[in-house]
Amino acid sequence: MIKIETTGSFKYKKLSFSAQIGGHAQAVGEAIQYLSKIILPEAIVKDHELHDDGVRPSNKDFSRRL
Repeated sequence: MIKIETTGSFKYKKLSFSAQIGGHAQAVGEAIQYLSKIILPEAIVKDHELHDDGVRPSNKDFSRRL
């Protein structure tokens, strides 16, 4: 089970992607699709809005390897 929860600057939402129906790769693919098509575009807009207001979030943690 892959669980994604958004809060804070993002709309509150909880989603789960299960391997029970289409398998593990299907669940991972659906989670990636949700993050890349919904959450990433929202994050880009929010960062641009912050930059327009003179706020520059650090990119230091973004480049950290998992």
